[in-house]
Amino acid sequence: MGTHESQSLFWERHIGLSKSFWKYAAPLLQKEFDNFDYTPEEIYEAVNAVTPSLIRVEADELTYPLHVILRYRLETGVIEGDLAVSDIPRVWKEEMKSLLNVDVPSDTEGCLQDVHWSAFAFGYFPTYLIGAATAAQLEHYCRQEFPDMDARIERGEFHEIKEWLTDKIHRHGKRYPSLDAMLKDQLGEELNPTYFLDYLTAKYTDLYKLS
Repeated sequence: MGTHESQSLFWERHIGLSKSFWKYAAPLLQKEFDNFDYTPEEIYEAVNAVTPSLIRVEADELTYPLHVILRYRLETGVIEGDLAVSDIPRVWKEEMKSLLNVDVPSDTEGCLQDVHWSAFAFGYFPTYLIGAATAAQLEHYCRQEFPDMDARIERGEFHEIKEWLTDKIHRHGKRYPSLDAMLKDQLGEELNPTYFLDYLTAKYTDLYKLS
């Protein structure tokens, strides 16, 4: 499922949240909406703003991993017998405060916000983070294939990027026994979270002018 999640996150984050994409999309919005006078840079900064959130699906990409870590800790504790189900609401609130400095006003906005546990989908949450790391690694190698990737995105030329993903990922289906095996064969190395960390560090250091 990490492979599956990586594909949506590749397009959502590395294309749709990129500065180059908004240089392409802003003029289209300006044509469609009256009084739309936001610059590509302003839109880029707005869609990438970092704000700790109660709700996982509304979280920005920088704080999102903490939502996954929280859920992984809790479901691991329950499965291993170290955490009683009745204690989940309390620990959830404590962890949200510790990880994100967010106060949880109700269980509806806390431990009951996701459908995964009620559907017995234990162990699924980490695939979101695995997918994010995979997407960053794919972007790194895609840029090696297309050094002018930013210029292509700015022109709205996505076809060859999609074809590259098809060649490296989509066409293989269930050919490989694992994500690592596929990445090793197609990219030359197994899943490496360094690309994800480097992506977040570079992007948000620049965005918030931290250097």
